[in-house]
Amino acid sequence: MGAIQGIFAAQYDVLRKAGHSPSEAFNETVEELTQSLMPLVAENGMDWMYANCSTTAQRGALDWWKKFRDATAPVFQELYDEVAAGNEAQRSIDANSKADYRVGLEEELKELHDSEMWQAGAAVRQLRPENDKVEA
Repeated sequence: MGAIQGIFAAQYDVLRKAGHSPSEAFNETVEELTQSLMPLVAENGMDWMYANCSTTAQRGALDWWKKFRDATAPVFQELYDEVAAGNEAQRSIDANSKADYRVGLEEELKELHDSEMWQAGAAVRQLRPENDKVEA
């Protein structure tokens, strides 16, 4: 979840700084991945995605995937090493053992919940077709 949140936040921030509205940035960041791409990948696989997208999308994916791999590999290696060494578990144990842990956790979660990106997301999700209410 941390990797997903980090990627979402980075792309959203780039789009906002480039002048996109919160809803545009959210659509291009979260909705595109969760509503369009991942369901197709889950059902059909990445090889199918490459075979069934435009040559423009293929070109972009082929040009950029190794840069994303190389940029994130050190973070995943550090995370793996921290887990393997027991440090990640120890941090969780130490944090969860604090008397006021829940207060701090709620503050951190509130920061995410109240962020512009996730507030835009709440509004965008209400616009999904499955949320249309037909009055009889």
